[in-house]
Amino acid sequence: MKSALAFILLAQSLLVGQPAEVRPPRQGQGQGAAGRQPQGGSAPARPGQGPGVVGRLIQGGNASSAIEAILGNYRQALKESQRGMFVLLDLDNGSLLPGFRKLLQEEGMAELKLGIRHVRLGVEQTDLEDYLVDKYSWQLGPRWAFIDPNENCLAQGSDIPDAKTLADQLDRMGVQSPVRRIRDYVRRYPDNVDGRLALLNMLWSIAEERTRGELGANNLTWGQNYGRLQFTAGYRRTARINEMLRVMNADEEPLLLSTEKDLKIWTWWADEFDRLMASGQWLESDFTFSNSDDFLDAHSAIVKNIYKKRIGLVEDALRRWPGSDRLWEIWLHMALVLGDRPAKALMNTLAPMPDTVPGTWPPFEAKMILVQQARRSGDWRSVRDLLWDSWTQFSQTISSLQRRINIREMYGQENQMILSSQTFRAQWQQLMDPLIESLLRLGDIGSADSIVAQLKEYAGSGALSDLAAAVAVRCDMPQVAARWKND
Repeated sequence: MKSALAFILLAQSLLVGQPAEVRPPRQGQGQGAAGRQPQGGSAPARPGQGPGVVGRLIQGGNASSAIEAILGNYRQALKESQRGMFVLLDLDNGSLLPGFRKLLQEEGMAELKLGIRHVRLGVEQTDLEDYLVDKYSWQLGPRWAFIDPNENCLAQGSDIPDAKTLADQLDRMGVQSPVRRIRDYVRRYPDNVDGRLALLNMLWSIAEERTRGELGANNLTWGQNYGRLQFTAGYRRTARINEMLRVMNADEEPLLLSTEKDLKIWTWWADEFDRLMASGQWLESDFTFSNSDDFLDAHSAIVKNIYKKRIGLVEDALRRWPGSDRLWEIWLHMALVLGDRPAKALMNTLAPMPDTVPGTWPPFEAKMILVQQARRSGDWRSVRDLLWDSWTQFSQTISSLQRRINIREMYGQENQMILSSQTFRAQWQQLMDPLIESLLRLGDIGSADSIVAQLKEYAGSGALSDLAAAVAVRCDMPQVAARWKND
């Protein structure tokens, strides 16, 4: 019975943990070095070592099988990259790697979307290191190279190169940007919506990565990098909701890129987005911001200006389709980035269907921003009115569960599972916390007591008492806080 209840309460709150970082090779990544073919046979063995890779392959045995596996993986990665990848033969301290990562985010290189195979000299993958040194007759020491899928070395060096020079060199050798291919396709077929969305998604990904590299993690005040985690479909929505709430509750404004950097990083995406909106293709397509969890466009003044120019188109569409989740999601993302879009003015122009279920209007996305704007202006009556029907629905749901299963008889660990679930924490932030605060500030302590008591019945005391008490402290009601904490 406990398992059944846990399943009901936590069905949409299953977090798949952040995957362990995997060192390349990965598709689209590369290594680099322009090389020369050895002059007859393999290079001599290094001092203090036995035969080189070629010699051990000839000798056969277990060593030969291991080498073949390493080289097989390496060659497979080259083929999967389609255009090639950079290879870094680096010192143990990885001195080349940070500089090369930065290089791949610079203008000219970023749109190539090439990757890196990193080999630390004398520490790991020694057989691959030996193979590369033998094959291209390289001198021992740190080196980078770009290797194409046929193992031809197209560029190489020991120092980190200039981004534009390297990009031009690779272009002359036929290493073409996937962005350029899609852009050329869109020019030929301007009415093809799939092509325009593909280009927009590529440019977004590049702009996000370059923004992270330019500002650094400490200055990405609005980003939690949810896109780098793996989620079930239900949890991805919960994670995005939590991030939206964090953005709305942030007191600080996001740090803006310099004008020069903004032009280089976001102009291409902003121009394509502007064209999509102006053409009307955004409305007939499945365009959405749903995978853009970090709000890194908030660091761009260029993007904000485009949103300010085009958000009216989304609002006009909402007046025709007020129940569209996709339109509300687009509007909410743009409104959050702009920061000052009045939601109440928009809601006053919308007409819900006559059979709309109480608690489902305004739609969830609109309700989030309406509540936040009302809280900031001190309009606690509006906060209560916006959330009361939603609380009534939630209350009826948990009462129905309690009629079938006495949660008080469950083990404390089960209650803790409810409290720690991502779904409940999102519900607390979205619904219970602001509703309880509004009731306290309006002087309706009895209703606030009733909500806290029912939540304790549902999820146990413990941590929930602390959450409720924190709201009372925020409202300067220490006696209520002490009572909720000690009951």
